[in-house]
Amino acid sequence: MRQHILSPYTFLFENDGDHYVFNSESLFFSKIGEDLFVTLSNRDFQALDMDAIKTLKDKRIIIEEKDRYTCYNHLLTRHLTSAYSDDTMVLIIAPTTGCNFECPYCFEPKKNPKSITPEVVDKLIQYINKQDNIKHISLTWYGGEPLLMQDTIKTIYDRICNETDKDITNQEIVSNTYLVTDKTIDIMRHCKINKIQVSVDGIEENHDKTRYLKSTHAPTFKVIERNIERMAKALPDMHISIRVNINKSNWQDFITLYLKYHGEEWHRNIGLYPGIIREDGADGRRLCHSCYRTSDMVELYLKFGEMGVNVNMFPANRFKGCMLQRANAFIVGPEGELYKCWNDVSNPDRVIGSIMDNDLHNYDVLMRYMQECRPIREECRDCYIYPICDGGCGYIQYRNKFEKGEFEICSPLKNRDMLIKALLYSIRGNRNKERKNLNL
Repeated sequence: MRQHILSPYTFLFENDGDHYVFNSESLFFSKIGEDLFVTLSNRDFQALDMDAIKTLKDKRIIIEEKDRYTCYNHLLTRHLTSAYSDDTMVLIIAPTTGCNFECPYCFEPKKNPKSITPEVVDKLIQYINKQDNIKHISLTWYGGEPLLMQDTIKTIYDRICNETDKDITNQEIVSNTYLVTDKTIDIMRHCKINKIQVSVDGIEENHDKTRYLKSTHAPTFKVIERNIERMAKALPDMHISIRVNINKSNWQDFITLYLKYHGEEWHRNIGLYPGIIREDGADGRRLCHSCYRTSDMVELYLKFGEMGVNVNMFPANRFKGCMLQRANAFIVGPEGELYKCWNDVSNPDRVIGSIMDNDLHNYDVLMRYMQECRPIREECRDCYIYPICDGGCGYIQYRNKFEKGEFEICSPLKNRDMLIKALLYSIRGNRNKERKNLNL
């Protein structure tokens, strides 16, 4: 006789006299009768008839003993297959580390800004051509401010198209958009850039205190706002993602901007999301008191929902890992240096290779990132939210393991009370089905 067990990803709870079951593998969530709740809680599966067992197995509420870690192994296999795929390369190119802004919190003013040279562009094309197995490239332009080098962006794009046999499948840019002109829009259209991420530091009054021009300290919010509108009209197929940087002092700024851009006149290709500022405390081992921690996120999103933001709190299956663990994913700096993480650009201690000699080095950092900061860890396989957790930020894992960090890694939904709040909100809270949901 087959032995059945309660799936490690089944979550049972009571609330206001009602009984619920949720499974994070199948994403099945339902109110159930008290008798079934007691039966599942007691693991008394012999009390169930065959039809009930079949239904519960279909929803992955109960499983056979031999399948306890089938989900874990499946997700591990999928992660490794993606991480070591040799037909796709992720390239994030920083043509310059210079910027036209002088934000006081940015690391770049403390560095010596560099810009890419024709020699480095030549080496970049040679480097791409040497990747024999690579057929597809996902390309992102980064900085500094990449639009300082927009002619170079066009040149590199054209050379990849004309001098390599690689197919650019996706192309994005991270920019403050202050320098957008008609020429810029023409370049974006020519290069088939399909997404742009723009950061603002809250509403105009707060933004202009921290994101001002380097040369004159002049405000920038109105120009950015005008250029977002301009791009939205001229490039309707390009998604414009506005990151609103917030901490505990300005979280309401996100509400104001969200409601503004999601009113009757908002463009369908604009979306906003809260960029949670991560600023270290004085000891460099944990976040400062003004920053939201991972464990704060459910309560923050509940506040957003109460104030009119269309929040989707229902859990989703998460793809685990990022470019840290992908063998063919690199950030290329303006001198041809290679990094594995966005946070490492301009940090010489985190350079892991160079396109100039087509070589990787600094294997201690490289292997720590790829092997010891994996999103799929054996100690997590019995966690009831494992399928809906992204595994945590690899960069933060690195800081915890090797730099004495004490940062939170786990999803906020690991907290039982927070998971219950998120699940109940999904059926009692904001039911608006507009296209622009804000997902937890």
